[in-house]
Amino acid sequence: MNVIFLDFDGVLDTYHFEIDEDVEKKIKVLADICHMYDAKVVIEASARVTINEETMEIDSKSEFVLYVFYLFNKYDIDVIGRTPNVKRYISSDKVGHIDGWKEDEIRLFLFRHPEIEHYCVIDDDDLSDTHRKSDLDKIRPHLVKTEDYSDNPEEEGLLPKHMEEVGEKLKVENEVRRLVLKYKNKYKNS
Repeated sequence: MNVIFLDFDGVLDTYHFEIDEDVEKKIKVLADICHMYDAKVVIEASARVTINEETMEIDSKSEFVLYVFYLFNKYDIDVIGRTPNVKRYISSDKVGHIDGWKEDEIRLFLFRHPEIEHYCVIDDDDLSDTHRKSDLDKIRPHLVKTEDYSDNPEEEGLLPKHMEEVGEKLKVENEVRRLVLKYKNKYKNS
């Protein structure tokens, strides 16, 4: 199975976002990508907290998320889940918990779903070493980075030019799946 982990901010809604049609253009591109590569979507956006992880019901107060899911349905995009909420404890000069550690959330979802053979992350974040203890480079081979802000609004968010890059990223093996299956077989045969 091919999966796209999708962020909203900087991918579907960008700095110059003004009208619903701007979001719909981005979702049309996503639909083309999903149909071309037979990919399903997992929401990794911060807005995912308005979506029940088990039932995928959306909080009725979340108009933007409801609109996005309306468009997903309109363009036949199969959303199979959302990433879980993960907190990471950092022991350095900045001691505490960090919410929304994207790589951990994505990897936990992959661990729970070893049927995912290939995945891509579409996000405007550079997934860099934000907190000095980041291991986000482990998913960098799967990242397609979009731009949240540009002097030219036509260069923001998910664009047709990203289609080929998504296809290339979906060729990269899901390393989490390989590990899960390796250990599953090892302990099964013990």
